[in-house]
Amino acid sequence: MSDDSKPLFSRPVLAAVMLFCTLAIWLLNLTAPSSKFPTPQIEKWTTTSGIPVIWIKQTEWQDSNKLELRFSFRSVTTNITLIQTTLAMLMSDSLPLSTASINQRLAPLAASANSYYDHENQTIGLTLSNEPKYLVPTLSLATNWLRQPDFKPRTFDAWQTQHQANPPVQHELENVLFFDKTNNQNNTTTTVSLKQVSDYYQSLKSSAATIFIVGEMSPETKQTVKNAINAISQDYQLSNASAEAIHYESISSTIQQNEGELWQTRSAIALVPVSSIKEWISLQIWGADLVSTLNQQQHIDFVQLAFTLSPQRPWAWWNIQYANSITETVSQPSYDANRFISAKSLVFVEQVPSVNDKKAFDTLLDNFKHQLEQQTLSPTWWSYIATQVTHEDGALTVEQFAEGYKDAIDSFTIEDYQTALQHLLKPSSYQEIQVYQ
Repeated sequence: MSDDSKPLFSRPVLAAVMLFCTLAIWLLNLTAPSSKFPTPQIEKWTTTSGIPVIWIKQTEWQDSNKLELRFSFRSVTTNITLIQTTLAMLMSDSLPLSTASINQRLAPLAASANSYYDHENQTIGLTLSNEPKYLVPTLSLATNWLRQPDFKPRTFDAWQTQHQANPPVQHELENVLFFDKTNNQNNTTTTVSLKQVSDYYQSLKSSAATIFIVGEMSPETKQTVKNAINAISQDYQLSNASAEAIHYESISSTIQQNEGELWQTRSAIALVPVSSIKEWISLQIWGADLVSTLNQQQHIDFVQLAFTLSPQRPWAWWNIQYANSITETVSQPSYDANRFISAKSLVFVEQVPSVNDKKAFDTLLDNFKHQLEQQTLSPTWWSYIATQVTHEDGALTVEQFAEGYKDAIDSFTIEDYQTALQHLLKPSSYQEIQVYQ
C-alpha cells in the first residue's frame, strides 16, 4: 500500500475524534436556545395630535398582506355596561346613512373590525390588507366611520331588548370582585341611554393611549396609513389615567343563585399587575393547569378561563359547567375521590399540581412553547400582546416584551414559576357564584 492510501488517523485516534465531535454537538445543543421565536422590530412616532404610534414588524411577514391596526384607549369607568353597549353600537350599523353593519361594509374590502374592553382599557381594531386596491378604500371608510359614527335609535333599542336581561358572566364577576355591591350605580344591570353612548364615545377620544400597527408595510403603504391615522385621530387627546396601582380590600365570598342542583360555578380572583415576562408566562401555565386539572374530573363537563391583564386591577375568571347529575357522578364506585379538587383550592399556590410536580410543570411548559411558536408568527397575536398584556405606561411595555420574551422562555424554571405565583395570586380576593337549577 502506498503512503497516499494510508488512513489519516489510526482507529483509536479516529474513535477519539468522533467522541470529541459527539461531545461538542451535545454541548452545543445544551447551550443553544431551546425555542425558536422571531424577534419583532419596533418603530415609533406620534400623530399630528400627539398620540404615540408603535409599528411592530418582523422579517417573517415580508410576504404577508395582513395588517392589524389598533386604537387603544384608557377610559376608566365602573359602568361596564356602558362600555359594552357603546362598542357594540359602534360595531353595528354606525356608518351614516347605512343599514349594514361595519363588518358587512368591510367584508368586500378583505377587512374586518373588532373591539375589546375591560374596566380600564378599550380597543377598536381593524384587520386589513396592505394591498393598495384594498387598503385605500378601507382606510377611507374607517376614517368616515370613526371620526363621527351614527348611533341609531332603532339599533340601540334592539340591542337593549336583546342584551339587557342577560349581562355577560364577566360583568357579574367583575362587579363582585372590585365594585361596591351596595352601590346601584355599579350594578351590572344598570341601564344606559343613547345620549350616554354618544357621550362615552366622545370621552374615548379624550382618553387615547396608543395606536398600534402590526404587519408589513412598504414605504408607500406606511405613508398611506400614517395619513389615515392622522385624520382619524385629529381630535384625540392623550389619556390622563394613572397607571399607579389602586389598593383595595376584597374578602373571599360565595354567592348562591337559585336552588336545586348545581349547574355552574363562576369564579374570579384578583391579581397583582404583571411586571415581567416571566410573570406572564407563569399565568399561562397556571391557567392551563387549572383548566386541565378541573376538566379531568368526571363531574365537570368543561371549564372556560380568561385573563384581564389591565394595568391597575388585573384579574382572572373561569366558568365551570357541571354534568347533569353531579351527586351520582361523584358517588360512582369507579370515581377516584382523591381527584375531587375544588376550584377555590387552585388559587392557593401550594395546592397547584404543577407547582409540586416537576414533570407536570415541564409538560405544561413544553406545550406552551409549541403553541407560542405558531402564535408569535401571527400579527393578530402581537396585537393582543400590545393591547391586552403590555402597557406603555406600565412596568412591561410591548418593546420590552418583544426584546426579552425569547430569553425569558428559554431560561424559565419551576422556581421562577413558584415565585411568580406567590406574588401574583391573591387568594383572599376569591369570589365564587354558584348557580343552581
